[in-house]
Amino acid sequence: MSPVGLSPDGLGRVALLGTGLIGGSLAAALKRHGLASRIIGYSGGDAQAALALGLVDEIADSAPAAVAGCDAVVLAAPVSANIALLGQIAGALPPDALLTDVSSVKLGVVEAARRHLGAALPGFVPCHPIAGSERSGPQAADAELFSGRTVILSPLEISAPAKVARLEQVWQRLGAKVLRLSPQEHDRVYALVSHWPHALGFALAAAVAGNDIDDALVGQGLLDLTRTAASSPELWADILLQNARPVLDAADLVADELAAIRGAVERGDRAALAALFARAAAWRNRVG
Repeated sequence: MSPVGLSPDGLGRVALLGTGLIGGSLAAALKRHGLASRIIGYSGGDAQAALALGLVDEIADSAPAAVAGCDAVVLAAPVSANIALLGQIAGALPPDALLTDVSSVKLGVVEAARRHLGAALPGFVPCHPIAGSERSGPQAADAELFSGRTVILSPLEISAPAKVARLEQVWQRLGAKVLRLSPQEHDRVYALVSHWPHALGFALAAAVAGNDIDDALVGQGLLDLTRTAASSPELWADILLQNARPVLDAADLVADELAAIRGAVERGDRAALAALFARAAAWRNRVG
């Protein structure tokens, strides 16, 4: 039985602009749960692979062609590409289409939507599924990627309530827990809990890589800390630059903690180190 207000086909005819890990996983999940009647893919690089894998039903040769006649449009490219796509599709969007994105940064996308969408703006519901992998591309798509994960909706003050509700229901049908944050709060929070931690993973991996250490000597602790450094460098460079001010604020917070640790080590202050580590351990044990 479908939730009240959600038709059996969920999103109907869907244009998927971006067919990598997140876009491909969303396509696979929508198909598995019967929440799309047809999925049209468009991507600058991997749409043909997504078609071969059965993630999309057809591919379009342009973004405007992909969205024409669709009930829902998902921007699933990197953040800067999603911003550019908004300008390309604005004139081709069907008047009642639900438009959403899966960008890791919200404010830049929202600002572009306000610039380009005009009368179609109420159909836009910004979104960010908190799910992913160090793997990339449609070959990494996983229909269960969002099951048990959090999805952030960041609706605008003008977003149509019925479209917000429909998108929330679809994510819930995919097994996700839906929370809401304003675009500003989203970018502040994820700079600290995701964007800068990825930068730290890359930094630590680069420090080790530049010091001629035999790979056989590397233990699981370091591998756990640097797992995110196996992610797409281009994707994460884009995310950090698109969320630059909150990322720099997060960097300052982490730098303060590192300075405190370094100072305690230099002084030989065991009590200060233990107190700082205890505070960190309490948070980590609480969140699991």
